Amino acid sequence: MKRHFLLILLLLSFNADSFAQRTYIDRAPSGMANYLPVEGGSIYMPIDSITPLGNLIERLYGNWQLIETGKAYWIGYTNDMFSIAARGDNAIGPLINLVENSANDKAKLGAIYTIHLIGIKRKIVGRFEEKFADTNARKALLYLLKYPDWQPTIMELLIKDPWKSDVPDLIRCLHTSDSDCWAVVDGLSQYELENTPFRQKIPDNLRNIVLKLRYRNPEVLESNFDFEGQMQEVLDSLIALKNDSIIVERSLLNRPLWGNMRYKLGQALPGDRFLKLSVGDFLDSWAFRIFKELGNKLQYYVENGKLYICSAESAKKRWIDWWAKSASTFDKK
Repeated sequence: MKRHFLLILLLLSFNADSFAQRTYIDRAPSGMANYLPVEGGSIYMPIDSITPLGNLIERLYGNWQLIETGKAYWIGYTNDMFSIAARGDNAIGPLINLVENSANDKAKLGAIYTIHLIGIKRKIVGRFEEKFADTNARKALLYLLKYPDWQPTIMELLIKDPWKSDVPDLIRCLHTSDSDCWAVVDGLSQYELENTPFRQKIPDNLRNIVLKLRYRNPEVLESNFDFEGQMQEVLDSLIALKNDSIIVERSLLNRPLWGNMRYKLGQALPGDRFLKLSVGDFLDSWAFRIFKELGNKLQYYVENGKLYICSAESAKKRWIDWWAKSASTFDKK
C-alpha cells in the first residue's frame, strides 16, 4: 500500500506546476452520452451525423491526438470517435476490418478505442471502471485478442468492466495464440474467479522475509531509472536466499518483465543504507490495482506451502489446465 501511495504522489507531482497556477474540483463524470470527462468538468462532444461512416473512419488514419483529460484513468476519445460510435453496431464491422487489414497502427488503435466507446454507449460513468452495455462491441474486442500486439490495449479496456462471460474466450485465446499472452494471463486476475491457480495466500514465514536492495531514493523518480534492473535485482535476491520454499523460474532472468505500469520497489527510512522490500510487499502489487491497469509479466502461486514465481508462458499453461477442470461447472453470469 505504501508503494502505491508513493506512486500517487509521483503522479501528482508531474502536474505540480499546473496545480500551482489553477485549482480544480475533481468531479465525477456525468454519465451522460457524448460528454468527455476532464479535470474539473466535462466537454460536450458534438456528433457529426452528416458525414458518411466510411469517411469518418478514414479520419482515424490521420494525425489525430487523444484529448488531454488531466486524469490517467480517462481515455481522451476524439470527436470523430464519438461520431463513429454514435452509428452504433453499424460501425463495428468496418472498424474490425480496419484493425485486420490496415498497416497503420495509429488507425488500429483509434478503431479499438472507438469499439470500446460503442460498447459503453458513449457514456463515461466512473474513474476506474466503465459500464459496458453493447455485447456486440464486447464480442468484437474479444475477437481482436487474436492479434498479440493489441492484447494489452484490449485487456485494459475489458477489465474496466470484467464480465465472467469473457472467460471462455480468454482461455480460447490462450489455447490458440503462439505468444505468451501475458496481458490475457494477467487480466484474468481481475475477474474475481473462485479457486484460481494463482495468487493464493502466501504463508507468513515467506511473506515476511525482507530483502535488501541497493539504495535508490524511492521518493525521486529519475528520468532514466532502471526499472528492469531493479526487478532483476529482486529476483536475484530471492534466488540468493536459497530457500527451498521459494522457487523462481530461471527463464524470468534477463528479460523484460514490466507491463504497462511501473513504479519503484522498496522503501527506506532515514539512515538506511539499503531499500527494504518484503516478499509480501513485492507480490502484493500484483493484486492491488488502483487504476485497473495490467500488472507485469510474471505470476505467482502457492502450492504445498511453497511459493512459485513463474513466467507468463508457464502461467498460460496453468490457466489452460485449470480451465480443463473447471469449464463444466463454470457459471458465466
